[in-house]
Amino acid sequence: MVTKRQITVKGKEYWILIHSIRKGKKVIQKKKYIGKNLPSKARLERLKKEFLKELSGERYKFLSEINLEEVEEKKKKYKQELKKLSQSEKEKKLNEFMIRYTYDSSKLSGVDITLRQTFLILKEGIIPKGFKNLKIAKELENHEKGFIAITKYKGKFNIPFIKRLHTILFSGIDNNIAGKLRSELKRNVKIAGTSYVPPKFQQVDKELSNFFKWYAINNRKFHPLELASLIHLKLISIQPFVDGNSRLSRLLMNWVLWKKGYPLVDIPVEDLEKYYDVLDKYQIEKDEKPFIDYIMKKYLA
Repeated sequence: MVTKRQITVKGKEYWILIHSIRKGKKVIQKKKYIGKNLPSKARLERLKKEFLKELSGERYKFLSEINLEEVEEKKKKYKQELKKLSQSEKEKKLNEFMIRYTYDSSKLSGVDITLRQTFLILKEGIIPKGFKNLKIAKELENHEKGFIAITKYKGKFNIPFIKRLHTILFSGIDNNIAGKLRSELKRNVKIAGTSYVPPKFQQVDKELSNFFKWYAINNRKFHPLELASLIHLKLISIQPFVDGNSRLSRLLMNWVLWKKGYPLVDIPVEDLEKYYDVLDKYQIEKDEKPFIDYIMKKYLA
């Protein structure tokens, strides 16, 4: 039986769930934090059921217990490594990831750039010799700003947030579409190289409404890695904007991981074909698992 209890830690009061399990002659108590305020009766009953499911070993939809151990061990080592670094070393490590991540994400979106050029533009702040496409340089700089934005944002996951992030990505590049949904612009899109047809612009508002309802109901049911993958997968399939949906979706995936304290995930441009294959599995066959398995492999790499 799961019971609720209020506890005091360092002068602050919290509510927890407690379930007692007998092992031989010993009684072991399992506990789960539920917040500073007691949830509604209906919400409390859902949390109790979820807690019992966790204890039964059926905690997550896509991650097996072995997967879970590997993912959590990676997170543990990541946090241990960070503790050994000074603040400047942490910033350097994050910046190195951001440069490679910006390069890969840009290449996946069809931007003609090299890793060396990306490094010079973002790290050194200079335009490479002979590099004439200033629009691409601006795209890289905007992606860097978008990356910084997800590491600082602590608000709600909602439409204003994704529009704000899209505005960052396209500010000074195409102000006519920056932060504007396809429903506002009344424009449809096609995705090259796939038979998948995204929702018409008339359907975008409804699709986004359903997406955020799904998130509100289900976000606590998934492991952060599952949730991050599904947000990426579902949003890129809706194609809410005229351009930049893949970059936006990858940023939002890493926003989830960042705020939950997990290592960030990069999808290398060398994986382009595999990446689109697992996207097709969902967009055409409605199978989510191949994409989540793929992201998990990138996370554990």
